[in-house]
Amino acid sequence: MLSQEEVLERLGLADSEFARGIFERCGVHRRRLDLGPDFLARPLQGRATEIEDGLLEHSIRAVGELPLDLSAVRVVVSASLYTVGCPTLAQRLSEHFGLDPSADKYHLSGVGCASAVPIMRLAGQTLREHPGGQALVIAADCMSGILTQVASDDPKAKVIGSAIFGDGCAAALISNDGSGEGPSILASQVHQIAGTLDAVTLALSSEDGYLHLARELPDLAGAGIADLVDEFLGDSGLHRSAIDHWIVHPGGRRIIESVQDALELAREDVTVSWDVLAEYGNVGTPSIFYVLRDTLERNQPRPGEHALMVTIGPGVTVGLMLLRW
Repeated sequence: MLSQEEVLERLGLADSEFARGIFERCGVHRRRLDLGPDFLARPLQGRATEIEDGLLEHSIRAVGELPLDLSAVRVVVSASLYTVGCPTLAQRLSEHFGLDPSADKYHLSGVGCASAVPIMRLAGQTLREHPGGQALVIAADCMSGILTQVASDDPKAKVIGSAIFGDGCAAALISNDGSGEGPSILASQVHQIAGTLDAVTLALSSEDGYLHLARELPDLAGAGIADLVDEFLGDSGLHRSAIDHWIVHPGGRRIIESVQDALELAREDVTVSWDVLAEYGNVGTPSIFYVLRDTLERNQPRPGEHALMVTIGPGVTVGLMLLRW
């Protein structure tokens, strides 16, 4: 884990007053990144093999912590914001764990922070064709792979993107037989906000890279989210007051604040999201799984309680998933 001070130094930003202000206000205290001098010295293309190997290694470790019955896995869905790997992460994990060769395998890239809802949705839909089976879902991102040292003539957007992102990995099991210990997925929706394609973009060259976040991104995400949530919950006969646990994407200080304000939530409603952001940063694809894990551990939801998962990512895409224990 690196402190924000250590990241500033390794990215050549220690003397930048602008960068220090961004790093101090973004809500991140520490995060996991590989910013050693040898890694930073390589061009982005020279990092590819190490990144793919790292994604696989972390995914194997995450999957290994699950109560996995290898013979029951019929679907494997993996996701990563930026990957050039071939074969895919889903295929390599299937080979490593010796899963049934006929298991369905899918990999999503480019969806980033919004990925949790679509990959679980895809896994659940595919699982309907495999009664009694299980779906293995893996989300892994190496944001270190696109971070480079910042020069004085680089755009301010590069500094902002460098302030919040960290590396992370998470895995989950989905079953359709009702025997799982986790919550049931009652409904899900993936909504793309029209006219926002330029709000989150990956700026890459052979030597340089960063994730560009438009200044207005939090406002774009929050503008219509109340109506989206109300309509989504209304389809299930619920109101916002029925939600006991809010699982909000820890995408950055302004993202959490925007969702909190738009949905009229109290600070305690999104405490877990704030804490995940502080301890890990925005780890992209697996971010919301961190919030779900900590919600389970800290809040210990009781039978009959509801949770709403809210993810926000490139597109701009808002993912909603209704859970019940």
